[in-house]
Amino acid sequence: MQPRDYERALTVLDRCAAIDSVECLQEEFLEALGSAYGCVHTAFFRTDAFTRTHADPAPVMNGRIPGIIDEYRDRWFADDVMFTPDSMARIRRAGVSALSQLEPRRVPPTASVYLDRFVFRAGLESVCALDLDLPGGERGVVGIFGETRDHLGAADLGGLAIVVRQLSAIAGRLPSTVPPPRPAPAVGLSPRLAEIAELVGRGLTNARIARQTGLTLDTVKKYIGQVLAHTGCSNRTELALLVAGHRPQAPAHG
Repeated sequence: MQPRDYERALTVLDRCAAIDSVECLQEEFLEALGSAYGCVHTAFFRTDAFTRTHADPAPVMNGRIPGIIDEYRDRWFADDVMFTPDSMARIRRAGVSALSQLEPRRVPPTASVYLDRFVFRAGLESVCALDLDLPGGERGVVGIFGETRDHLGAADLGGLAIVVRQLSAIAGRLPSTVPPPRPAPAVGLSPRLAEIAELVGRGLTNARIARQTGLTLDTVKKYIGQVLAHTGCSNRTELALLVAGHRPQAPAHG
């Protein structure tokens, strides 16, 4: 890394030094990434685990991300290339992972389809993710997409690793805000409708739900409509978020 690379990282940290809430951090950090690194297409998710970005109902987003977020939640989040083992190893090690760092032969076929049919189709050529510590055990997951494959170089990623470490320390001093509880979606549902709601929450398409349950596609659509009416959700994205918010987490093993 050259002096200018450290200066970029410090510019971002200086911009975020005076924040007083996680909400302020979300806004300021994305603005700082735009100013220092030219990052236009970005999103900042608050969630309980790095791989559960879809569960944040109101991420802060810039550029093209607001226009593609619903498709991501409905179809693609389970195949996100940033959730692959190679990427997760980098996240655990440095808090930063980028598509340019991954070995192509180690990218699973499903993640390759995600890239081809979702990311590249949206006119985006590069992907990077950051993992921040937030108060109350939350994770701050930042997605950065670029229009060129070399949008963020090795020195840029090194600078962002510094930013992640320092910003996590800053964020740890912020007040913790816990969202209000929502009603559990399965209350009052029949076992079959509760099963359908759970499968929607896992990100399965109608066709996959039909294959897994042995129902016809029309029946699946009818059942989803009944679940939406019962829960008050206006679409399957809201239902998925509601289910995700109430799914029990696997216990940690030490």
